Amino acid sequence: MIRILFKLKESALIPLLLLIITIPIAHFGYQALSPTVRDLFSLAPYIVFTAAITLSLIYGRLRILMTLLILATAYWSYTTLLSSVGQSWSKFTIEMVFNAVTILGPLNIVLFAFWQEKGSLVTDLPTKLMTLGAQIFAIWLICEYQHQPTLYFLTQMVWPALHPDWVNMSPIGFYSFFFSMLAMLGLLFWQPSTINVTLFSALIILFIVSQQILIPGYLSVFMFLAGALLVGAIVHETFNMAFKDDLTGLPGRRALNEQLAKLGRNYTIAMMDVDHFKKFNDTYGHDIGDQVLKMVAAKIRRVTGGGKAYRYGGEEFTVLFSNRDVQYTLPHLEIVREEIANYAMKIRDDNRPEDDKSGKGRRGTKKTDPSTVSVTISIGVAQKEGANKTPEQVVKAADDALYRAKHGGRNKVST
Repeated sequence: MIRILFKLKESALIPLLLLIITIPIAHFGYQALSPTVRDLFSLAPYIVFTAAITLSLIYGRLRILMTLLILATAYWSYTTLLSSVGQSWSKFTIEMVFNAVTILGPLNIVLFAFWQEKGSLVTDLPTKLMTLGAQIFAIWLICEYQHQPTLYFLTQMVWPALHPDWVNMSPIGFYSFFFSMLAMLGLLFWQPSTINVTLFSALIILFIVSQQILIPGYLSVFMFLAGALLVGAIVHETFNMAFKDDLTGLPGRRALNEQLAKLGRNYTIAMMDVDHFKKFNDTYGHDIGDQVLKMVAAKIRRVTGGGKAYRYGGEEFTVLFSNRDVQYTLPHLEIVREEIANYAMKIRDDNRPEDDKSGKGRRGTKKTDPSTVSVTISIGVAQKEGANKTPEQVVKAADDALYRAKHGGRNKVST
């Protein structure tokens, strides 16, 4: 639970701050703009939606793409309702369009958030588009034929005691938002990620603009924010795919190479390798080997002394110490080595308790519990000095030191 909350804090902080900042901007700042600028700003959501849709198609992010189409449809519907075109519509059509957005909008965001991307863009996208298109076509038919029973059903007062006075939408629309938000919260705790936080933010924004549709500025400003958050989510996920290791969560080789190019005049590099890892994999299997790599990465990530951890590849890791010499880093690396050597890891089998507290209570030592394993690491350290003038040369020197640690008995730090 603590790990989930920590992930949510990391990914939800920026959207939450932007939502808080946007409220006074929409409420006060928009009014200060000239009518010409307001008209131009009304196009801003379409521009950011187009950019986000393009990125979604390029990177195959269908959940974001469908959310964008929902928001774009809602924005077009609301701006049309508030324009001279919408004012020329019949009362039935106006009510029907507004209620359709408030009821189907949140339900669709949740539907596509849970609808995982299992196929390719070519096979998966048409099904999702047909699902959304069928709803739009049904709404058009209802408006075209002025089907009063449908509008009555959507606007009737269901459970009046549960409908707050401050809500400016039908009870069914309010319930749709309420239960959709509960479902999205469940998804966030089940799969905490930047994408899911952003989809939840889009749902909140749709509620805000639906609730405050008659206040100038809220619609265009908040819809622009929704598009910007979705663009940011795509960029963030793409960055993680390119620069972060999926298994361990550490920055990967590409991020390491970029950082090596930025190092200053004084630095130390430590190369680490899990001892006998191939033999370990052959004995316990690759699934257990992955668990070990995650554990080792978690320990290395917490290295003190200003070190920054990376996954070099396979069972190898790298730690960079900027503006530090070898002698300064050795005590910090020794702490990491000892923590890993002394850690008895419980193999996650089918009988392992679900909660961490019970799992910790069942941890033993390798001698008394055959389902517990432990590993050691060897570390080679080198700094920029003498013949080691470039990052590549320092890495090579650290590799040589690692080789000496391996052949000197393993589970040690060598310089």
